[in-house]
Amino acid sequence: MFESTPHPDGPGAQAPGHPFRATLPRRVLLPMPVFEPEVQAAMARAALRSQPMNWKRITVQDVKEFLMAYCACFMAIMAFMS
Repeated sequence: MFESTPHPDGPGAQAPGHPFRATLPRRVLLPMPVFEPEVQAAMARAALRSQPMNWKRITVQDVKEFLMAYCACFMAIMAFMS
């Protein structure tokens, strides 16, 4: 996976400020990748989804379908209660 390379001992090398960090291998101090492969895959799947709906563009068909579902639920509850 990662190779543990010691810190360079050259004249221009700077060791980390804290003594504990100075004992860590160099691979630990490298910056992490921005996204993990699982996150990149999830982002790719999210890019395939449709754009969010603009609520200012509700059509008559949307209203009809909402009212039909509302009435069906209302009738089911009334039938259950009686």
